[in-house]
Amino acid sequence: MLEEGKAKIEVFNGVFYNPYARLSRDIGVSFLNAASEILSRKLNICEPLSATGIRGIRYVLECDRVQKIILNDKSEVAYENILYNIKINNLTKIYEVHNKDAIILLYEHSHKGERFDLIDIDPFGSPMKFIMPAISSIVHKGFLAVTATDTAALCGVAKRAGLRKYLANLEKTEFLHEVGIRALASAIIRIAAINEIALEPIYSHSTRHYMRIYFRVYVSTSKCDSILENIGFLFYCENCLWRGYTKGIIYKDYLICPICNNKNLIIGPIWLDKIVNKEVATLMKKFSNDYSKNLIQKLFDEAEMPPLFYEMDKITSKLKISELSLNFVIEKLRNMGYVACRTHFSNKGIKTNADIITIKNILTK
Repeated sequence: MLEEGKAKIEVFNGVFYNPYARLSRDIGVSFLNAASEILSRKLNICEPLSATGIRGIRYVLECDRVQKIILNDKSEVAYENILYNIKINNLTKIYEVHNKDAIILLYEHSHKGERFDLIDIDPFGSPMKFIMPAISSIVHKGFLAVTATDTAALCGVAKRAGLRKYLANLEKTEFLHEVGIRALASAIIRIAAINEIALEPIYSHSTRHYMRIYFRVYVSTSKCDSILENIGFLFYCENCLWRGYTKGIIYKDYLICPICNNKNLIIGPIWLDKIVNKEVATLMKKFSNDYSKNLIQKLFDEAEMPPLFYEMDKITSKLKISELSLNFVIEKLRNMGYVACRTHFSNKGIKTNADIITIKNILTK
């Protein structure tokens, strides 16, 4: 018998359960509580890839504003495992459990009166094949939670897979996990836009082996157009570490580094606007627990920061100097009038609106 949060579960032989994803589920519970406050009503939820059912069971036990939840897994043994775990947690009334293909289940709920307030897509690997059926089954101003575990494709390690799955040119850089989140957001937003549905990223994090994004869903062509304006390309110089970005088309002026005239890497398309909404982040702090409060606080601190962080050991290595305390660098930047904070993406990373020349000057002086 395993215990997590307020839930207790058994894991049947052959059914997937990842104990290291507990933090993801903790944050999911916090987000669900925040979402119910945003909508000011009880929620109808669907988790089409449930495995043991642990996430959905915790949703009900740790949020008292769940109207109904549908759990599903196409594996028959997983289906039996979900039913068993619901029973041992004494939960029966608001659950509906299915043994179907996730895509079929989602499309069955794509008509008015059957749609969900929140759909949680948590697959093994890429989530992309589930996005189209999911967005067709969410109410206007509802929520979509998406996990991706194929981080090699999203981080530029497996470039062909990144192009194939996410239609983006991705490179391996020191800020690869943030680029991965932004590439994932961009790909999902573009798929939704085909159906004239706007998805706005409102809470995101990259932890261990996975990336996770929560979207607000809008059935609106005008909102679609404004969201798409925030997708563009990153330009990065591996020589001097300068970076810049443009929304929309590639500007040929950025193909060459403006500082050292080195040829820039072109990365994208990626999402270039905020990946954490400050109002949502404030609510999330209210619902954090001992396991999630540290990460939730970091995400709150990062909410208003510009895209991409600076990895301090990468810069000091280029300058051939000893590493300095991150807190020291952050304090110096703030004293100069810049915004700066640590980032959850890296223990040695800083988010700031200062440019690379300013940071190098601080480090060398």
